Amino acid sequence: MSWTLTATAARLGGLLRRDDAGEEPAPADGTLFSRAFARAVERATPADAKALEVARGQLGDRPEVIERAVASGAPISAVAALAAAWEGMGREARGIVAHPAGTGTGPVRWGSVLAAQVDQTTCGAATMGMMRMIGDPFVALWVGTGRSLGDHTPPEAIHAEAEGFATLTVEERWQALQRVIHAQTTTSALGPVAWPRSLGTPPWKVDDRTRFAGLRFAGRLVDDSTSEALAPLLAHARRALADGIPVPLFSAGDSSLGLDTVIPRHVVLLVRDAGNGFDVYEPGAGAVLPLADADLHPGAGRLPALGHWSRAAWLIMPVRARRG
Repeated sequence: MSWTLTATAARLGGLLRRDDAGEEPAPADGTLFSRAFARAVERATPADAKALEVARGQLGDRPEVIERAVASGAPISAVAALAAAWEGMGREARGIVAHPAGTGTGPVRWGSVLAAQVDQTTCGAATMGMMRMIGDPFVALWVGTGRSLGDHTPPEAIHAEAEGFATLTVEERWQALQRVIHAQTTTSALGPVAWPRSLGTPPWKVDDRTRFAGLRFAGRLVDDSTSEALAPLLAHARRALADGIPVPLFSAGDSSLGLDTVIPRHVVLLVRDAGNGFDVYEPGAGAVLPLADADLHPGAGRLPALGHWSRAAWLIMPVRARRG
């Protein structure tokens, strides 16, 4: 049977696996974002709590946008400014902020801009960029409009400006976001030595550099040799998605395609649970594509949702915060 390095390592006892990578978050009510909002209201002064409730109410049927804004760690002044600016943003800008990856399958377009990776080395950066836009509406707002609100500018926008990247258009800001993240994930990836940027994003730097609502992440090697081995990982991914947390997935080839393909080669993002599969943001295509559970096994062939690679290799999962 054809094999991948990650599946073999997983079967041999979890080589390269973080000690806490298998901890599945405990079940909880609501989503990560609604719980973050509730905690913020509980801890706020009466005046600030009222401001947060008013801000959420201003968005009508999109209260989750304000909940995401609060979970991102933005100050209350920025959250209030986002609520005040919402109706005046225009339909297209509101769509980018509310649903950066869209609401269904097919190409992800922000106006005329396809949300694709800049080049062959930035699949990980594009995936992480999309994840940051989902987790932080101020990043999505900056990409979509170039605006900052309430004297709050997301760090990615600050870094893009500091590096002198062009940021006048949606396309330029999306590309700048990728280049900022690509630089962050390749610097010091091998201790004091930088990871060669031509090799893309190393998996262990994705969990180190993933910025999403203050969570911690850890990598899990994927053993897809049997449905029984794969089932716990898929259940963990579904739990994360139900909580509002997208899941980065590294894909690979296997020994049948050549030894140079048995390591992680591409990165995609699970954005929705489709019941018998997932909706997957694939940055090479700039599209959300379907991925069936039934296709996640050796011999399935090249899969569009995996960037035309054939195997799932490495998942980036949220883990519980340490106590004490």
